[in-house]
Amino acid sequence: MQAVEVMRNPLCDTGRASRLPDFAAIRPRHVIPALEQLLEAYRQGVEEQIATCSEPDWSIVEREVDWADALARAWSPVSHLKAVADNAALRKVYNQGLELLTRHENWRQHHKGIYRAYRALRDSAGFASLSEPQRRIIEMELRDFHLEGVDLSDEDQGSYRELVMRLSALGSKFAENLLDATHAWTRQLADEESLQGLPKADRKLLAGIAKSHGKDGWMIDLGEPAYKAIMTHADDRALRREVYTAYVTRASDQGPSSGQWDNGPLILEMLDLRYRLARLLGFDNWVEYSLSRRMAESPAEVLSFLQELADKAKPAAHQQFTELEDFAREQGAEVPLEAWDVAYWSERYRQAELQLSDEELKPYFPLDNMLDALRHLSSCLFGVHLVNDDTVATWHPDVRFFWLEDTDGSRFAGIFMDLFSRKGKRGGAWMDVCLSRRKLRGEIQPPVAYLTCNFAPPAGKQPSLLTHHDVQTLFHEYGHCLHHLLTEIDWPQVNGISNVEWDAVELPSQLLENWCWEDPVLSTYARHYKTGEQMPENLKSRLLRSHRFQKALTLVRQLEYGLCDLRLHLEYDPEKPLDPTALLHRIRSELEVVHVPEWNRFLNSFSHIFGGGYSAGYYSYLWAEELAADAWGRFREEGVLSPDVGQALRKEILAVGSSRPAIDSFKAFRGRSPAAEPLLESYGLL
Repeated sequence: MQAVEVMRNPLCDTGRASRLPDFAAIRPRHVIPALEQLLEAYRQGVEEQIATCSEPDWSIVEREVDWADALARAWSPVSHLKAVADNAALRKVYNQGLELLTRHENWRQHHKGIYRAYRALRDSAGFASLSEPQRRIIEMELRDFHLEGVDLSDEDQGSYRELVMRLSALGSKFAENLLDATHAWTRQLADEESLQGLPKADRKLLAGIAKSHGKDGWMIDLGEPAYKAIMTHADDRALRREVYTAYVTRASDQGPSSGQWDNGPLILEMLDLRYRLARLLGFDNWVEYSLSRRMAESPAEVLSFLQELADKAKPAAHQQFTELEDFAREQGAEVPLEAWDVAYWSERYRQAELQLSDEELKPYFPLDNMLDALRHLSSCLFGVHLVNDDTVATWHPDVRFFWLEDTDGSRFAGIFMDLFSRKGKRGGAWMDVCLSRRKLRGEIQPPVAYLTCNFAPPAGKQPSLLTHHDVQTLFHEYGHCLHHLLTEIDWPQVNGISNVEWDAVELPSQLLENWCWEDPVLSTYARHYKTGEQMPENLKSRLLRSHRFQKALTLVRQLEYGLCDLRLHLEYDPEKPLDPTALLHRIRSELEVVHVPEWNRFLNSFSHIFGGGYSAGYYSYLWAEELAADAWGRFREEGVLSPDVGQALRKEILAVGSSRPAIDSFKAFRGRSPAAEPLLESYGLL
C-alpha cells in the first residue's frame, strides 16, 4: 500500500519534460516519501554507475543531471509553497526535507568516488573535445568539491557536515521567526481620525486587511503595502512611530513582541559557524570563502569599492537631508527628523518640489497595464511573446501563468506570477526556479520561473494600483526571470541564474528597471485605470525629474547594509566578543545621515544575509548595479527599443548563464571592461 502511495505521489511524477508541478494535488504527506525515494535512487545510482566507473566519460554527468533534476523538480514546489502559502503542517515537513537535502548535499560533496570520476574526466584525453559549457561544468564541480571539503580528513568532514547542517537549520529558523513576528502584530483602527493623510487606495487596503481578519473598520499589519502606506502618508506621528517600532524590532529583544521570536542568538551562532566553516576549509574568514565564487577577487577590493562610493555619496546625502529638514521645519515639523518621519516628509517634499505624489501617480499604473508593458518589451527586444494560460494549476486564485513563445510560435518557457500580499506569504519580492532547461527523454524540458511580489491587491472595483517603485520592483524581478527563461544551454549546472557569480547575477534585473523611466512605457502603458487616458506630459516630466530625488540618501542606506554585512563576517573572531547591532551602529555613525534609534534591530530581519544567500555578498547589488549602468549605456547609445541591442543582450548574457565567466559575457556585450562613471552619473555624483 505504501508503494502505491509513493507511485501516485505528485512530487515523484517525472513524466513528460513539459510537466508542471500539480500544486492542487501536493499535500504535506507527500514531501518526505518523495524525497526519500528520489534520494535513494540518487545514492544507489552513484554507487553503481559512477563510483565504480573505471574510465569516466560525459555520461556520468548526464546521469547525475537526471537524478539531481528529479530531486529539484520535487523540492522546488515544496520550497515555494513554504514561502507563499505557509502553514504548520507544511512548515514541519519542509524543515524535515531541508535536513534530508542538506545531509544529501554533504554526502555528495564529500563523496570521493564522484570526485575521482570528475577528476579523471578532466584529466582524460576526451576532455578537450567537450564543449565550452561542458568543460566549465567539470571545472566548477572540481572547484566546489574542494570548497566543500572533499580534501578534508574523515574527522574534519564530520565537523563540516555538522556545521552545514546547523547553518541550514538556523537559516530556516531565522526566516520562520521573522514571518511569525511579522504576522503576530496588527493594529485595528476603529475610526477615520487615524487615517488622516492616507490616500483613498490605502484606506481601501487597510479595510481589506481588517475584513480578512473578520474585523470591521481598518487594520494595519506589518506587510509591506500597509507598512509603506502608514510610513509614507499617515499624518498621525504617534501612529507612525508605533508602526515603525513594531516593524524594525521584529524577531528581536525589543518592541511589542520582545523575546518571542528573537533572532539575535541565531545571528551570533551563524556568524560563529560560518567563521569555523571558513577556517576549516583554509580561509581566514567567511568573506574570503564567499568571494571564491564571485567576480570580486578580495575583501580589500570590495571594501575599497564600497568606501569610495561612500566618500562620494555622503556629502550629497547630507545636503539632501538638510534640505528635507529645512522643508519640514518650514511646515511646522519638529526637527531633527526621526526615522519614522523621513518617508512621510520625503513624500511631502517630493510633492512640494515636484508636485508629485504616489496618490497622483498610482491611477496611471494599474498592474495589468504594467504587465502589458513587460509583454511589449519582451517582444521588441527579445522577440518573445507572453501568452496567458488559465488551465495551469496554481496554489492560489490570484496566481497567473504565462507561456513564453518565440517568433515561430513555439513555447519554450513558462512563468508563474504571484503578485499580491496576503496572510501566510513571505514579504518582499523575489524570483525563483521552478524547472530548469535540460534534455529529457529526447525532449527539451522548458525552463519555468516563479515571480513573486507583495503588491496591494484589488479593492472592490478598483484594480491593483502600483506605485512607481512597485513598477520598478516588477521589472527587476522579471529581469531575473528572463535570465533564467531565455537560456540556450541544456545543462542546469550552468544555465539561467545557476552558478552565475553572485555579484553579477543582479545585472539583468537592475538593467531592466531602466525601462520604467522610458517613454515607450510611460507614454504607451501609463494610462488612467478609469479613463484610459495617457499620463499627462506635465506629470510624466515631474516623474522623470524625481529619478534622482534623494538618491544619495538611498545609496548611503545601501552602503550601510553592505558594509555591515562585510565587516560582520570579516571582523568576527570567537576570541573577541562581537555585538552585531553595536557594529551596525558604529558603521552608521561613520556614514549616518538619518539618525536611527538605538533600539532599532534591523539585523534581526536582515533575511538577505541570515535567511538567504547574500551573506558576505550584499555588496553584490551595488557591484552589479555598476555593470547594469554601463550596459544601459549601450541602449542609450543605440536605442532603448533597439532589437539589435536586445538580441545582443539575449545572446551574450541571458542565453549563456554561467557557461562562461560573467566578465567575459559583459565584455562580449559591451565590447570592453566595465566602467564606473555610468554608475556615479546615475546617482548624480560626478
